[in-house]
Amino acid sequence: MATSPEAEQSNAASDQWIARILNIEASNAGDLPAWWRDAYHSYRKTLEQPDYPCFFGQAAERRGEMFYAFEGERPETARATMQCFVELGHDPKLRRHSLAMFCTPDPALTSHAEFLRRFWTLLQQLQEADNVPMQPADPDDPLWEFSFGGRKMFVVGTAPTYRQRRSRVVGSGIVLLFQPRELFTDLATGKPIAAEIRRQIHARMLEYDAMPVHPDIGFYGDPHNREWKQYCLPDDNTPVTGRCPFGGR
Repeated sequence: MATSPEAEQSNAASDQWIARILNIEASNAGDLPAWWRDAYHSYRKTLEQPDYPCFFGQAAERRGEMFYAFEGERPETARATMQCFVELGHDPKLRRHSLAMFCTPDPALTSHAEFLRRFWTLLQQLQEADNVPMQPADPDDPLWEFSFGGRKMFVVGTAPTYRQRRSRVVGSGIVLLFQPRELFTDLATGKPIAAEIRRQIHARMLEYDAMPVHPDIGFYGDPHNREWKQYCLPDDNTPVTGRCPFGGR
């Protein structure tokens, strides 16, 4: 049965996200592995929930200010994708775009401890592939942030191994969200976003997760805050102790 022009136009609009996938060159939606499409639509459906806590993520998805990559567990894929993402960020129009890196869903991944291990392994591999040292290099510095190619970005680790912290589940596999530091600055003033906005997000997290905000959630630059502790949270409110699982350089 022939597809109406209206339906074709609607399908084309709904597939605009495909043009922002960084690790393929194919423009035909039919060329995508089925799980890529499933992973994206699950992620989008989650962010479209009115009460999803992070309205930065919601706004980025709604405005088409997201890039995507798949099979992020492959070191070469992750490295090439991150290099592309950093290069695109040199364009002022794309500087506030974020990246969602999807890993192949693994039914065997049931342990949250294993997810934490995989998360830090992925970041370690990216760090080792980067020829630009992180500044500052020590994750225990309150001004430290993960970076690649000299570009600082906040990293959010999500996975289905979260049972209580629903805001950290955006699909059936591991998804790493890389948000450039510029996203958290006011466009008009160039200063960090107001604390009131962050408090609003925290209040939404409390409501969505039905549990208190994790005690390690803080504000960048606060002497008592450590960014890396917020990247990959426990599923309860036990404070993260010890040093960052990978060292800066």
